[in-house]
Amino acid sequence: MVGLWRPLRGTYRAPDPSDPIHMSTTPKAVYARLSIMMFIQFAIWGSWAVLIAGHMAYLGFTGTEISYVFGTTAFGSLISPLIAGWVADRVMPNQTFTALCHFAGAPILYLAWQQTEFMPMWLAIFVYAMLYMPTIALTNAIAFHHSADSRAFGNVRMWGTIGWIAIAWVMSYYLEVRAEQDPSGHYLGDCLIATTLLSIVMGIYCLTLPSTPPSRDEKHPYAFLEAFKLTQDRNFTVLLVVSFVVAIELPFYYNLTFLFLTEPETGVGLSASSANVAMSLGQIGEVALMLLLAPSIRRLGMRKTITLGILAWPVRYSIFAIGQPAWLVIAAQTLHGICFSLFFVGGMIAVERLSRRDIRASAQGLIVFATNGVGMLVGHFFSGRVHEYFALPSGGHDWSMIFLVPIAITILAAIWFVARFSESEYTQVSEAIAEAERE
Repeated sequence: MVGLWRPLRGTYRAPDPSDPIHMSTTPKAVYARLSIMMFIQFAIWGSWAVLIAGHMAYLGFTGTEISYVFGTTAFGSLISPLIAGWVADRVMPNQTFTALCHFAGAPILYLAWQQTEFMPMWLAIFVYAMLYMPTIALTNAIAFHHSADSRAFGNVRMWGTIGWIAIAWVMSYYLEVRAEQDPSGHYLGDCLIATTLLSIVMGIYCLTLPSTPPSRDEKHPYAFLEAFKLTQDRNFTVLLVVSFVVAIELPFYYNLTFLFLTEPETGVGLSASSANVAMSLGQIGEVALMLLLAPSIRRLGMRKTITLGILAWPVRYSIFAIGQPAWLVIAAQTLHGICFSLFFVGGMIAVERLSRRDIRASAQGLIVFATNGVGMLVGHFFSGRVHEYFALPSGGHDWSMIFLVPIAITILAAIWFVARFSESEYTQVSEAIAEAERE
């Protein structure tokens, strides 16, 4: 990552650390372009990540098969981000490589839309995941590179959340229209067509972004190997481990919540379109919390901010476990904003400030490896088995028992993080890196 603290074509200056955290030192045109990038990037994921569970259920996939399809994103996060980070840090301009990934993914999604059997569907989504998942770390790296202050990253990332909300509402409207024409639900797979079109748009847009060239001041030709050396820093290791543990519970939300909300007898019993809108409330909560992220880090510090993000999960799952009234379960979706913004985006900022500029894309890839990769992979398989284990003979599921599992995981993760993460050491290391890069 080159020039995080340098002016972009001479139009902004490195911020004074004593100044309030804001985006005013970044040119408005650049800020707008980065925001649009995030908007499309996460509209792509949001267009299929929720609805494909209903599509697979309609096709007759078992709970384990559904979890295996979702697990392809974890495989993609395990294998590709570290290589992609190396390419972006050493070989090719970041925005060019990101565009190529999106262009290559579009026809794969169209192929997935045509599948009705488990194995062909799994294979198509697996190939697509290998192309899409690294672009999460790559777009983060682009945004950090062209932002005057890495702590204000949340203001840019917020537009990714807005993109997820926008496509969720568009797809919900589409589902309502289609439900009137055909109540069978076989049209849920059309979410993959929407994703195909958005991927093409994103590929074109990436080619218009400001250049984010490979680093010219690297200390090692293989950036991902250097990124692994960051584990010598205790706080980085603690963040990496807790990210892995917390990610294990994520599939209980992403894979199962739509099924929980739409299950007629033992679940909440919402329609597919209503459930999709309800889950988008989590992203609405993200928008508000993204705006509060920088002030939270400044006033509470990184440790308290991330801890609050972890603890919001057991609160939400506790409401899910109770399961009623329906309005409270729906309202609890907004807690996702605290979970995601304070924990994951806060963690991205911490990683950025604990790593040198020449390995930052790879460092972000390492966190994606731990969360969307190893952690989610374990979580996908685990949640699928738990979902099947608590299936009721009469139909439906014992959702209270299912959600007790992620409650235990997140509470233990919060206790361990508080005990091991040192705020003073984090501040000292991050300020030393920032000072060295201003020289």
